[in-house]
Amino acid sequence: MLGGCSALSFVYMNAATLGVLWIDRALDLPSAHKALLGDAAEQVHRWHKGEPAAELAVFLREARRRLQGPVDQADGEWIVTNAQEQVRRIGDRLAMTFGPRMPPFSEQQLARVSRRLAERREDFAEEIGLGDPERERALRIERIEEAVDDWLGSVTDDQRRLVAASAAVARFEPSLWLAERARREANLVQALDARDGGVALRAWFNDWLTGRPPEAAAALDAQRADAIAMWVAVFNSATPSQRAHLLDRLDGWAEVFEDP
Repeated sequence: MLGGCSALSFVYMNAATLGVLWIDRALDLPSAHKALLGDAAEQVHRWHKGEPAAELAVFLREARRRLQGPVDQADGEWIVTNAQEQVRRIGDRLAMTFGPRMPPFSEQQLARVSRRLAERREDFAEEIGLGDPERERALRIERIEEAVDDWLGSVTDDQRRLVAASAAVARFEPSLWLAERARREANLVQALDARDGGVALRAWFNDWLTGRPPEAAAALDAQRADAIAMWVAVFNSATPSQRAHLLDRLDGWAEVFEDP
């Protein structure tokens, strides 16, 4: 979805198929569950092409308006919060559509899902250099610079210095995010095992902050604010050509959802 409007158009056109492939890669679903999930995803896609797509286009237009000039922390919070809401609505609709039809998982099937999730967490820990502070920092900076280049079309030396000196790098604790990921995944397995017609699965999409340990929640919220502050600084340092690249991208995305 970050590849420009033509790539986004292709992805959105095939969203149901690609989404199921992504979920199956993450969970290693039994074939019966995968087939029913595919049907549910198609229904959700048809639903999204109506009012939700139009609302997403409105969000993208407003984000573009805010990003035309200097932005502040409130703008960043608004963009991130509303983007998360777009994702939540889709997840809620998928749970509402798939949950009542979801066959019960056997003990062995749930164990396989848990193993797959654990394997992917281990891979992620390796990717971010967990346990090696210098490597963690270097990989964190590399990932952010790649994202800046993607959004703005390039990265200036000033932006590299800004990223390296930011609290989003200095105070980032990947172990906290990995622990939160493990907590969420454990809750997902419980929701899949609930056999309640999808009630727990829907709650999992809607109440994703519920159950966070207070100290971890405070630290994660602070790191989220650090990340938003860094991106605000990056956007405010954008050159005219970088800003044009960003605004053109948001224009193209909005057009996709205005005429899905």
